[in-house]
Amino acid sequence: MFTSLLLATALAADAHLPKLIPWQGQSEALMQQQGVLTTAFEHSGGMISPDYQATMAYLKRLQQANPTQFSLVKIGQSDAGRDINMLVASEQGNNSAAHIANSDKPTLLIQAGIHSGEIDGKDAGFMLLRDIATGKRLDILKSVNLLFIPILNVDGHERASAYNRINQRGPAVMGFRTNGQNLNLNRDFTKLDTPGVRALAEVVNQYQPSLYLDIHVTDGADYQYDITYGYAPTFASATPKVTAAMDQWIAPVIDQKLEKMGHIPGPLVFVMDKMDFAKGLAGWVAGPRYSNGWGELRHLPTILVENHSLKPYKQRVLGTYVLIDGAITALTRHGDDINAAVAQSKAQQQERLVVERSYAKEPDTIAFKGIAYDYYESTATGAKEVRYLGKPKHYDALPIFWQKEIKTEVDVPKAFYIPRQYTDVIATLKMQGVEIKPVTADIELPLAQARIVNHQFAQAPFEGRFRVSAEFDYSTAKTPVNQQWLKVSTKQPLGLLATHMLHPEAPDSLFQWGFFHSIFQRTEYVENYALAPYAQQMLESNPDIAERYNAKLEDEDFANDSDARRAWLYAQTPYYDQHYLHYPILMQF
Repeated sequence: MFTSLLLATALAADAHLPKLIPWQGQSEALMQQQGVLTTAFEHSGGMISPDYQATMAYLKRLQQANPTQFSLVKIGQSDAGRDINMLVASEQGNNSAAHIANSDKPTLLIQAGIHSGEIDGKDAGFMLLRDIATGKRLDILKSVNLLFIPILNVDGHERASAYNRINQRGPAVMGFRTNGQNLNLNRDFTKLDTPGVRALAEVVNQYQPSLYLDIHVTDGADYQYDITYGYAPTFASATPKVTAAMDQWIAPVIDQKLEKMGHIPGPLVFVMDKMDFAKGLAGWVAGPRYSNGWGELRHLPTILVENHSLKPYKQRVLGTYVLIDGAITALTRHGDDINAAVAQSKAQQQERLVVERSYAKEPDTIAFKGIAYDYYESTATGAKEVRYLGKPKHYDALPIFWQKEIKTEVDVPKAFYIPRQYTDVIATLKMQGVEIKPVTADIELPLAQARIVNHQFAQAPFEGRFRVSAEFDYSTAKTPVNQQWLKVSTKQPLGLLATHMLHPEAPDSLFQWGFFHSIFQRTEYVENYALAPYAQQMLESNPDIAERYNAKLEDEDFANDSDARRAWLYAQTPYYDQHYLHYPILMQF
């Protein structure tokens, strides 16, 4: 089925990568060499992952092999017109979204290929579902329901090459990180610009999974761990009851199963200095543009899996199978405990919310299973370069800098009020599942409005958008709120997510993603021949304006700049655009 040339190419592609520590694990017994529903991955000895067409064909074969329990659902369509499909599995075979959402069994959502070069979860999921379909794992659907998305980024998956990821060991041919429009789906969880993440959000809203696995492959430094994963740490969690449930009932079960099967699970961390591993690790905390940060704010236990890119594809896929199996075991044993923690978390109301963090100045320490390294002078780069040596190196107390510093914290409003004309904002909130209600009578409560006092646009687009950052002051809104407005209460399950999306100081707010760029435009102006006499009358009749103007004139630069003086005077008149640089969403505290 697979040419020797392709396999030889895959082996040759490893020549520039660091030496491997030999691996052998009990999970190798999970692979079958022949028989019904043997996967492309298995046929190739753990080297190959099938293309989109073959993947969809195998999904159909799985469904046909177990039609009473497996269903195929089209959840979306890519920009290029490819279907995004999901396999739904339950014991009784009633696989409608409503039935799964209301099932007395926990539901596990497994999603692979959001970065489609990082496709380990697809082949691991196929093996596990094959084992269910052929009767080897009849225990699984007795305990849980499964939702399996083999490829979320289907267009990126088909931008396939043996040369897409220089620092990753397999598969022999792999997809690309971004989608057909060069957008990174794992930066899209608040703005929902991509069909893939919109489809995923709808799946979560409709099927209400108990646990969500987003399966990736990490890059960076070399270390011994083959399977790393993470979620919001306790100190940073906006939903601490969910984090505590994951710490107590999910992570220990997964780790125990991985270790038993010959894998080394580790923490999801990055390197502070890629040229000097000993300087320590970066303990990253995800914001809601990422799957695990988004899941946290939904009170949805979410694990970001990052398999180690330098480990062989076969090892990574088998480790992913074991991790998924561990998650199933955790839900089987502790599903009621986890669901209770989620319910308690949703019932809590928060008055303050941290929306931005920075790394601590002083590190904690962590025991860490690293890889020995040295340096050499590269004749190619003309510089000193790092070389990993393929030998274990244990750190008893490696520095780790967690994002413990609070950079931005905001008050959580009781409600946000949105003018109906901001249709893109409203549509995005609805796709997220945020509850929005019409205003049925005039609002007489004092509402706060943010005014932009300083702002800066990014110098280059990021994820297809020109982001903007700003400083604000707040005052009581003068705009009347009536039936032309909509209300988003934060007293709802997605209140924390709504706050991140609608509070302008949050880095993943729709404001900072560019949904409100029109408020930076001035579209009404003034003629000097009309302004000068009007301003004179205004200064003579309004002592307050005159006093503030005279104070401004003490600034020599202002006093000598007639354009600046005109602009200031115009801004004091009732003719000035009252919406200019005013954030249009109002907040009730």
